Amino acid sequence: MKKFAQSLLGITAAIAVTLTAGPALAEYPEKPINVIVPWGAGGDSDLTTRLWADAMEGILGGPVVVINKAGGGGVIGTTFVANSAKDGYTLINAGLSNVLVTPNFSKTPYDFGSFEPVVKLSSVPLGILVPADSPYKTFDDLIAAAKAGKVTQGSWGAASSGTVLANIIADQAGYTVKFVHGNTTAESMVALIGGHIDSAVSFPPAFGPHVKSGRARLLVLNQKMDEYPNVPTFADYGIKGSFEGWSGVFAPKGTPADVIQKLVTASTQAMEDPKVRQAFANMGANVDFRHGDAWVKDMLETYDIMKDAAAKMKQ
Repeated sequence: MKKFAQSLLGITAAIAVTLTAGPALAEYPEKPINVIVPWGAGGDSDLTTRLWADAMEGILGGPVVVINKAGGGGVIGTTFVANSAKDGYTLINAGLSNVLVTPNFSKTPYDFGSFEPVVKLSSVPLGILVPADSPYKTFDDLIAAAKAGKVTQGSWGAASSGTVLANIIADQAGYTVKFVHGNTTAESMVALIGGHIDSAVSFPPAFGPHVKSGRARLLVLNQKMDEYPNVPTFADYGIKGSFEGWSGVFAPKGTPADVIQKLVTASTQAMEDPKVRQAFANMGANVDFRHGDAWVKDMLETYDIMKDAAAKMKQ
C-alpha cells in the first residue's frame, strides 16, 4: 500500500509538472498569425503590412496572414482586434488614422490604451494631387479655386488622418474644400483619375503609380522626395507642421510580453533585410523602424495633440 501511495504521488507530481510546464514550453507561434488591415486592399497600409508579413513568415517559420476588414473609417477592423484574444495570434495594422486620430475625432469602442504597440514599420509623406488634365497646375492655383468654393477633395473617412491633416493644411492656407470620402487612399486615387473629384490627399504607395504613369499631377508634399525633385513642400507655402502617415503593428492590450518581444525581434530582422528595405522604397514608403518606450512616448504626445485639436473643433 505504501509503494502504491508513493507511485500515485509520483504520477500526480509528474502530471502537475507537465501541466505547469506545458504553456511555458509552447513555442510561439504554433499556428497562423492573422494581421487585420482595417482598410481595403491596395492602400498604403495594406501594401506595407503585406511586405512585412511576407518577411515575417520566413523568420517565424509559419503563416502570417493579412486580412482586410474595412469599414467605419478603420473602426470595424480595429475594434475587432481590440476585442480579440490576447495571445499574439490576432494583430492590427496600426497607423496615425485608426489609433491616434479616429479615437479622438469620433466615438470608438477602443482607444490608444486598448493595445500593446509592437513596431512601427514605415512613414509616408502626405501629398495633394489633381488629375493630369486639371486646370490647377500649382498648389497656388488649387488654393485660389478652393477659396472660391470650387474644389472637391478625396480622402478616406471623415475622422481619418487624411481628412484631419488636410483640414489643418487648409486652415493654415485659408481655404476650404468639400471632402469626398472613400474607404482607402487607393479608392480616392481611382476617383481622382476617373475625373470624379478635383483633388485628393494621398500617400506615395497609393499615388506613385498614377503620377509615374502621367494620370495624376502631384502639387505639393510634406517633404522632399528624390522621385519628385521639383515638387514643393507645404513648408514652402508657409504651412507649419509635419504631415505624414505611418504604418505599424499593434497587439491587443494584455498580450504577453514574451510574445511582443518575439514579434519585435523577428521584425527587427525583417526590416534590416536590404531586399525588404528596397521593396518599401520601391513603393514610396520610408523605412522608419521603431519600438520601445521612446516611440510610445512620441505617440502619446501626438495622441494628446489630436485630442486637443478635436476639442477645439467641437467648440
